[in-house]
Amino acid sequence: MQDKIPSTGEKSERHMLTLAPGNVVTGLSVFQVDQPHQSTLVQTAEATARHARTDAGMLGCAIFRAIGKGDVAVLTQWLNQSSYDQAEPTLLKPPKQDVYQIVLVDHITGQKASRLALSDGLFHFINVFRLTPSKRDDFVHYFERLTRLVRVQPGYVSANLLMSLDGYHAVNIGQFQTRQDFQAIFRKPRVTMGFAQGILRRIVPGPPRLRQYDLVAVSLSHAPQIDHTR
Repeated sequence: MQDKIPSTGEKSERHMLTLAPGNVVTGLSVFQVDQPHQSTLVQTAEATARHARTDAGMLGCAIFRAIGKGDVAVLTQWLNQSSYDQAEPTLLKPPKQDVYQIVLVDHITGQKASRLALSDGLFHFINVFRLTPSKRDDFVHYFERLTRLVRVQPGYVSANLLMSLDGYHAVNIGQFQTRQDFQAIFRKPRVTMGFAQGILRRIVPGPPRLRQYDLVAVSLSHAPQIDHTR
């Protein structure tokens, strides 16, 4: 019997990285470079990702290019912390203080996972928060309340909360249909006041580092991706 030839839709599903709570370890590296060198760094990251596709324990990575700034962000996933520890030091492997686990996913459809896929054509932003470890639970509750305000805004797709293993940072990877939809939320007083509550109540010591990104590449390992959406 001949192997079934995958449909176009099936092929595109292989070029997505899944974000879902669990034991998967996620590294996030943000490289600040001059604008002229941004494309070079993206190309280097893509080449490194292709070379690392057969590394045991690595699920894949996504590469983001900041809009209007020189930042390049590389998000890499491993099966667990042991897989991260054993990985070779490359551009894809950040230091331990930049290693996270996904603790919360809110998707407009109600599914239990989000995905990073070029074919979706979504706008992405990444917030990095500094945390006081003793305020971790307070921050999660603050984030849940803030998400309830943001998710009803036009164009919202998902919010994905990652907490660093050392407890000192949190990351929100957010998705909207368009950049214009995202920028419109800052014209809503209830939303801007919701953001300010984190500082006013001293849950976070200061405003987050916010960057707006284009997703430019997704590279998966040869290991099968786990379907969390069902």
